[in-house]
Amino acid sequence: MDRHTEIRRLAQVLHKPADALGYLDKLDVEGLHRLRLILQNRIIDEFAHLFERMAASGKIAPDSLSALLCRKVFGPTLTANMSYFTPVTKAVKLLKHFDADFLTEVSRHIVPERAQAMLQGIPVDMMREVTRNLLAAGEYPVMGGFTDHMPETKVVALMEEIENPVDSLRVSTYTQNKARIARITLGFDEDYLSELIHAAFSSDELIEEVGLITAEMDAADQQRMARLTDRLDKAYRKRARRMADSLGTTERLQAYFDA
Repeated sequence: MDRHTEIRRLAQVLHKPADALGYLDKLDVEGLHRLRLILQNRIIDEFAHLFERMAASGKIAPDSLSALLCRKVFGPTLTANMSYFTPVTKAVKLLKHFDADFLTEVSRHIVPERAQAMLQGIPVDMMREVTRNLLAAGEYPVMGGFTDHMPETKVVALMEEIENPVDSLRVSTYTQNKARIARITLGFDEDYLSELIHAAFSSDELIEEVGLITAEMDAADQQRMARLTDRLDKAYRKRARRMADSLGTTERLQAYFDA
């Protein structure tokens, strides 16, 4: 895992800027990850018996009534917390009764690590409008968390909804599975890859992100990325080298810098 990515995700949970978490400098990335999960799961675990009973009561009610109660009585937070205790087939049936706006609100309260079965079962077409809503609201942390824990085929399909390469990179800054992002990135054509590289050099944070993604590629693909970078601006790789040196990732990007 990447420590900077985990700091960004933890900062989102704490509703604080990442640079305000300097007091956590002694924690390594695994420690930060455990802390984030403890914070995200604390209330869910404490009231699990209640959420389980509420979810169980929905088994005997028609789906339309259960969905109405979720929208009008429980709200998005409780609906998200009950979802972990609802069978996936039942959850998917309920989702069909929700509009995209309510689903978007629910998604903001989902802990992706707890929702992997549900993310596996939800049809991708039901997730497209939610993806567009999250993107329009700049909810990159939510999208990044889902990217780590939903099936890769769904990630690829939903990325079709992201037109701006900067948005793709912003989502990636909250995604820990850089190897997955690298595989998906290599599936793009050279025109889009060039747009992605050009967008990356608009800020140091995005240069760092593309470096982490490229570091997960093999030597041949790193060399391909280097050639595309040079076509745009030969000074770009010098900037990337300075960033890699500061982050300690130069060795993992050796093929990129040697090309």
